[in-house]
Amino acid sequence: MGSKESVLIIEDSPAVGMLLAEFMRKLGYTDIKTAETGRAGISLFKQFVEKSITPLIFLDYNLPDSTANSIMSQILSIKPFTKIIIETANGKEEESIKEVIGLGAYHYLQKPIHFNDVEKIITILEEEESYLAKKSRQSDAMEEDIDETKIAERINFIFQTNNQVSLNKIIEILGFSNNFIESYLKKLEKEGKIISLDTKKEVACNQCDSIRTSQVFFCPNCKSSDFKLGKLIEHYDCGNITEENTYQNDICPNCKKEIKALGVDYRVMKNHYMCNNCKDFFPEISTNYICLKCENKFRLEEARWKSSVNYKVVNRQ
Repeated sequence: MGSKESVLIIEDSPAVGMLLAEFMRKLGYTDIKTAETGRAGISLFKQFVEKSITPLIFLDYNLPDSTANSIMSQILSIKPFTKIIIETANGKEEESIKEVIGLGAYHYLQKPIHFNDVEKIITILEEEESYLAKKSRQSDAMEEDIDETKIAERINFIFQTNNQVSLNKIIEILGFSNNFIESYLKKLEKEGKIISLDTKKEVACNQCDSIRTSQVFFCPNCKSSDFKLGKLIEHYDCGNITEENTYQNDICPNCKKEIKALGVDYRVMKNHYMCNNCKDFFPEISTNYICLKCENKFRLEEARWKSSVNYKVVNRQ
């Protein structure tokens, strides 16, 4: 996490941002900055990075000028190892949550935010950082000599922070592979603590073979990751196509005529991406992958694929 003291909160509600910042101060974080838009958040993040600081980030799923995918793409392109915690609306579908987690978010918080949930996530994050720091100080030879009790403790910790995780992901987190890992997973499965699901196929870096990858989205025209998702209105009479909010009082911003009948005067183009950089719009967004281990960027067709058994937690250990 670069610097334990640094936090960036990107949240369009000033009240939520203020309460979250105050709680993080109680947890011992001192360098806290807040932003109410995606663009302001990215600007603050760049200021952190210029000082060689990688802040922990709280990111609102819905922002007035950006999407979570856009903000994460920009952040991870600058600093792939950044920890991002997504704040989601209470009714947000589980699939949407899984999507942002799969795209590189570290964890998520349901709104309204409960501070005991924040504290749990921070505790897990700090324990994980401590574990990874210890692991990085050990040589490969030392890893091979680790006793089975220590391996079991590490696997238990992995299942504390993941509802589902593949065998390949477990091996990558541990940093080594041996016969005890699979035998211990079978033991947990026999005890009813986890269940094995279908084989999971995961994108792997074509340079270092790591499956710690994230998708990076960008505009097909100018390649910028600064975009938002929304509705466009096309006025048939003059051909103007702009965002829904530009048609104030149903008046076309181009020709100043009133739009009256849907399908006759105009059409609504839902779920279109709008680039904040080049102002182009498009129904589909372009995407590449970035390796969170070696920072290599590659296209999907260039990726390697790794398959292994996927495990799901049944009872928390």
